[in-house]
Amino acid sequence: MMTQEPVDDGEVVVVVPRRTVHMDELFPGAKPLTDSSPSLHKREILAACVMGLSTFSGGTLEGFTSPALPTLLQKTSCPQNASDFDLNSTVEEPYCDSIGSGAVNGSITSDVGNLHLTEEEASWLGSLLLLGACLGATVSSWVISLGRRRGVLASALPRLVGWIMMAAASDVYMMYGGRFMTGVSVGIVTSAAPVYISEVAHSSIRGALSCVVQLGVNLGIFTVALLGTFVGWQGLAAFGALTVVVYFLATLFIPNSPVWLVSMERQDAARDVLTYLRGPQYCVEYDLQQMISTKVNQQTYSWKDILKQRSCLLPLGVVGLVTVVNRCSGYNAIITYCATFLHQAVPAVSEYWAANGVTLMQVFTSSGAVFSVDHLGRRKLLMASISVMGLGLATIAVCEGVTQGGAKGSWIAVLAAVVYVSAYSIGIGPVTWVLVGEMFPQAARDKASAIISVLNWFLAFIITKTYFNLESVTGIAGTCSLYASVCLVGLILVYFVVPETKGHSLGEIEAYFTYSRYSWGVAKNKHSVALNSILECETGGSDCYSTFQNE
Repeated sequence: MMTQEPVDDGEVVVVVPRRTVHMDELFPGAKPLTDSSPSLHKREILAACVMGLSTFSGGTLEGFTSPALPTLLQKTSCPQNASDFDLNSTVEEPYCDSIGSGAVNGSITSDVGNLHLTEEEASWLGSLLLLGACLGATVSSWVISLGRRRGVLASALPRLVGWIMMAAASDVYMMYGGRFMTGVSVGIVTSAAPVYISEVAHSSIRGALSCVVQLGVNLGIFTVALLGTFVGWQGLAAFGALTVVVYFLATLFIPNSPVWLVSMERQDAARDVLTYLRGPQYCVEYDLQQMISTKVNQQTYSWKDILKQRSCLLPLGVVGLVTVVNRCSGYNAIITYCATFLHQAVPAVSEYWAANGVTLMQVFTSSGAVFSVDHLGRRKLLMASISVMGLGLATIAVCEGVTQGGAKGSWIAVLAAVVYVSAYSIGIGPVTWVLVGEMFPQAARDKASAIISVLNWFLAFIITKTYFNLESVTGIAGTCSLYASVCLVGLILVYFVVPETKGHSLGEIEAYFTYSRYSWGVAKNKHSVALNSILECETGGSDCYSTFQNE
């Protein structure tokens, strides 16, 4: 029989069973899913890959300006015939758009527009996407509270309209409008996709599947860079619109997040989704009761609470730090203006093919993150990534400072750029979104992820918008030196601040930040106490409640 004891200030009411409850007693023959073999997680992988299609589409947006700007920045004069162009043409040399065909970097284009931009207009074109993403991230909390999957579906409309505006642009303001609208969509997706993946994936593969977010972005950047070698900016915009249709249709066929369903008091639907994802041979009740336990024991977070409650404020500070290092290390500026940056840093090399090589390495290394993040851990990958990024940037700065564009110095700088983006893509790039999806309490996840997304895209906007101004004042050497110094400071802070979350469930991570003075083991025990009690009560156990003094 349950007895009610008085609770004084400083005490916490916790559900405690009178005896240990074993899973075999509750669910005979069932077993929790612990094997990370892909064959056992194929439906979870499929759902994550669909989210990857939405970030792939976002990658085409981020990478669009790299192949498009050299053409849009062309001077008004044109050579007498297309044969004057060679494989080493640069942004200072004129490009020519002919009706029906033209030669750009030795490739055939079909642009029929005659749109030309100044450097200031180009900087706005590159950065308005990120400003729109700030707005999208601001409203994403409300959008994804209606459903993570619905948020991704809703993002398709502004993205499709934006691409169409860019493809049909006859002046720079239509381009601006299209970039801003697509940016709103990107802000929503970057909040919804990591949360959705973390909530459908089992803890044994959660880190790997969360890396699909960055892998999709990098694959999109590489694809549009490669296509940009052969087609013009209008063709790239048409391809971007096609990617929106593909990810919208694919998202219609994946289930809702089981965590969101539990938050909506739809436990039966959540059980069905877990059975679909994990398979009927495994104990989905264990995962389901973890979600219910977290919901029962959690509080409701207002925007004010997120900035006051330690269970949310501490992870917000950790993820915010990683986000600041991520963006202020210059990645967005370098990848947005990749072809232009490489021409300025290494004028002896074809900027288009160098950009293709750099973005291809991004794809390979971000694929490596999928396999390494759950084996090496988030913390080790972060620190190794930041260290190598700093070395790559310092090498580019040194090459720019001691050489005058000679072939030897140029190739060293190209290799350093490859090393830089590779380190970003295997480490801090994907790990940032892994942490966004797993560090925040379940009740605060939508609001906290929105805050991080706003911070992420605002910093990306500032870094991208100021690149041309910074480069004109300090040169490539000074710009890369500044970004490298951010990596150095970030490495020190990450070492002291960021904990390792590999192998821990979302409930354990939440308990760790709530009881941060304890070890992971104690946090895990506190979470398990509440979980086992709910399991016993669900099966008819009695005397399920007692109290203990909070130390």
